[in-house]
Amino acid sequence: MRFSSRRALVTGAASGIGRATALRLAREGAAVACLDRDEPGLASLVDEVAGSGVRGAARVVACDLSMREAVQPIVRDAIAALGGLDVLCNVAGIGGFRLDHEQTLEDWDRIIGINLTGTWLVCQAALPALLASRGAIVNTASTAATDATPYSSAYAASKGGVVALTRSLAINHVKSGLRVNCVAPGPVDTPIAADYVPPEGSDLSLIGVILPFGEIGRPEEVAAVIAFLASDEASHVNGQIVRVDGGKRA
Repeated sequence: MRFSSRRALVTGAASGIGRATALRLAREGAAVACLDRDEPGLASLVDEVAGSGVRGAARVVACDLSMREAVQPIVRDAIAALGGLDVLCNVAGIGGFRLDHEQTLEDWDRIIGINLTGTWLVCQAALPALLASRGAIVNTASTAATDATPYSSAYAASKGGVVALTRSLAINHVKSGLRVNCVAPGPVDTPIAADYVPPEGSDLSLIGVILPFGEIGRPEEVAAVIAFLASDEASHVNGQIVRVDGGKRA
């Protein structure tokens, strides 16, 4: 019950790591606002929380991070409904393999817009409440931010930006009591994995470097690390990028 009486907001909560994170926080007592554009997935999440006998609760907020003008008012309304905010987990993201010469500017902008700009917009809207509570932010990057990752230029650039954003936010607010950290998962068994289809003309031997030991992670394993970083147990952890990669860089 590390999050008893805590208020949390999780983006990308309808599936994958976001869903596992929302469930983990609720099971540990948090009231969780769950943001995603997938309304059926959100409804299913709330049903799972309500039917699992957990101490916490979940409320859903439909929000597409690509709709920039709407993000901050929606986030502020969600925080007001919670009565404040103690924990923000930015998990929403998109990706996929692309050949550089075939990637459109529209596709590049969408990946950067959701993964990086969307993370920033949510952080910015949540900052007043988090500063008031001396809370915690946990962003979601990827091993693609620091490791050479084939056919993923836009995704890697967006996640590298999340790493830099995390460190900047951490130092900007280090004296206020707000902590900002980041997880960097390797390949995880989530719906986004279906977008990673090798493009025609790609070299499959390059793609093999992403999963050197053939082990793919589970959303719950990443959610456990997110919950730790968001908890008081990590009170002296700030500005860190924590890899959850099954030993990819061992």
